[in-house]
Amino acid sequence: MTIEILGEGCSKCKVMKENVLQRINDLELHIEISVAMDPERIAGLGVLSLPQLVIDGQLTPSSIWSSVEKLKELMRTASRQDQISGSSHKS
Repeated sequence: MTIEILGEGCSKCKVMKENVLQRINDLELHIEISVAMDPERIAGLGVLSLPQLVIDGQLTPSSIWSSVEKLKELMRTASRQDQISGSSHKS
């Protein structure tokens, strides 16, 4: 699973990063997150406001990252899919 946070520095960006890191720890996942600020990357995904969360290349709905339980379930599901496909990215 790959996790990318689009946006860095603002208070919402910091909250998103903290929530994502906490869910990774809660689920005992061994993955890394990256932070992107490249305007071309952000525009290419059709993002109009920051922060945004990208999991396995897919932009997630903004409501996901603000809900701890929704975020945890999304990450759990993505982790299971990685295990099934054998494409888990461990650090």
